[in-house]
Amino acid sequence: MSIDWIALAQVAMVTVLAAVAIVGVVSGGALMLDRAKIREGNGDGTASLVMIGWSMIGLAGLVVLYGLYLLIPYFH
Repeated sequence: MSIDWIALAQVAMVTVLAAVAIVGVVSGGALMLDRAKIREGNGDGTASLVMIGWSMIGLAGLVVLYGLYLLIPYFH
């Protein structure tokens, strides 16, 4: 039995990059919602920041659901 180390390294890199991307999208959404909350106190317009924030969090949720779809063989 032999291990294809290059393929293993590719899988590890894709996993790390995907995890960083998902965490980045969620944290960006949380940042937008936080900035909207701060601007709400100042009386500034916040609709666009709230929309962007929830869209980013929703996108991360869709990515998680797609990952579950790929993992659960019942759906294939």
